[in-house]
Amino acid sequence: MLAFLQLALQTVKRVISNRHTFLIFSFASFFYLVFYSIPYSNQAITQIHTAIVDMDQSKMSRDLTDELISTPMIFPESVTSDFSQAQADFHLAKFDVMIVIPPDFEADIRRGTPSAVSVFSNGAFPVKGRAVAAMTQLVVGQENIKEAAKRLVAEGLNPLAVKKMSMKGPSFVSQDLYNNISGYGVYLVPMVAVVIVQAVMFFGIGICLGGWAEQRHEKSFARRVFLNGKNFSAVFTGFFIIAFAWSLILEGLGLWLLGMPTMLNFPASILGIAAFSLAITAAAMALALAMGTNHYAAGMVLASAPSLFLSGLVFPFENFATWVIPLAWILPTTPACRAVLFASQEGANLLEVLPLITANLVQFAIYGLLLIWLYRRRYCNSKHI
Repeated sequence: MLAFLQLALQTVKRVISNRHTFLIFSFASFFYLVFYSIPYSNQAITQIHTAIVDMDQSKMSRDLTDELISTPMIFPESVTSDFSQAQADFHLAKFDVMIVIPPDFEADIRRGTPSAVSVFSNGAFPVKGRAVAAMTQLVVGQENIKEAAKRLVAEGLNPLAVKKMSMKGPSFVSQDLYNNISGYGVYLVPMVAVVIVQAVMFFGIGICLGGWAEQRHEKSFARRVFLNGKNFSAVFTGFFIIAFAWSLILEGLGLWLLGMPTMLNFPASILGIAAFSLAITAAAMALALAMGTNHYAAGMVLASAPSLFLSGLVFPFENFATWVIPLAWILPTTPACRAVLFASQEGANLLEVLPLITANLVQFAIYGLLLIWLYRRRYCNSKHI
């Protein structure tokens, strides 16, 4: 048992001290966590570069322009009355969103005639367009309420009754079905932390284990790795320690330092992290043995690129193409992102996340059997040791 633990810890020491994998296993995870958290630090989209085209040039349109500029959502890249010039600049991507106040805006509002304030957005950034459109709708709606109230008072209606009418609550309530804790940062960054660990383990294990597989006839440590099943299991344990430690550091200490809620249900969070670490270690090692070289290790990172979107938390499973769903559940991050987010950030109880933890354990069993099969078929041969 002592020799087993020594080899496991020696594996950890070797991959961290190796000049080829030092940065990958020592700093990459934390660096990327901080890097990804910066764009979401405000928790909401703000300061969207926007052009406001005031084609009415009336007092009411100027007041509306001032109201729009005063919102945190809009950064006024341009304020003009020339629609043609603004449209040309929009096509050149000088700003992402364009708000157009039509001619006769004030006259239409005072007459009670419908008037449309248009919002144009770059199709490459749909979230920006929706955010500005929602803010524009709110501001224009408030202006309409004020003008309607003035007309009613001028027509002799009791001002107190008008005030109650204008302050009436909304006719609907919006409830987020996926991002229940609100804010981009506290929702996306914890998921990204899981994806980062997957990418790091795929890449790092691909370099180390793929290289050892190539060098198992020449290098003493590589020969020791493939000497027998016990040694190989110790190497697995070493990689598992790295995956578990980094997942725990990112999800716990990392998010705490970034001021985000974390570990609200500590036992369930630990179980989710452990199950994910087992699954990702088995998957990465199986992939490395299947390749038998570290020449393609960088390509393994590509497997993590769509992981965030395939988790079903950014875009719902119900809207996935049928063939995509099985592909999503091949990745360890699909159940792990959900289990860790629900348990650590939302405080879900163990029974609620147990099916997701079980999914990771099933993945561990499948990838573990594949890993054993590859080891026995390709590397467990005394004639090559």
